[in-house]
Amino acid sequence: MMYNIIQQLIRYTQMMKERYQKAREGVQYSFHNDVVPFTKEIDTLIDKLNSKEEHVVSLPYMNKMKYQILIQNLETLSVECHYSSTSRKIFMDKLKSVKYDLNYIKESETKYG
Repeated sequence: MMYNIIQQLIRYTQMMKERYQKAREGVQYSFHNDVVPFTKEIDTLIDKLNSKEEHVVSLPYMNKMKYQILIQNLETLSVECHYSSTSRKIFMDKLKSVKYDLNYIKESETKYG
């Protein structure tokens, strides 16, 4: 179950990167038609992941603060990816951090169960 949630979030991070690149190329996203549904999908996955928070923060090299930053970054990236005005460096740094943490959780899940 948690593995599937993480896999979906990893796929969404790729979609965030693609949407951000399109926004930088001039695509205008509709707040109600694009941004809101996308963020709701992310929020649903975050809610599912939050039900596993205790397990996640108990993993080696993970703690409550890192977990909270991961969640916060997922939430902000899901909105920021739709706007070309978002700083490229900040966006890419957050995205890199999120991908690293998600992949770590995924690997730990397969390693430690």
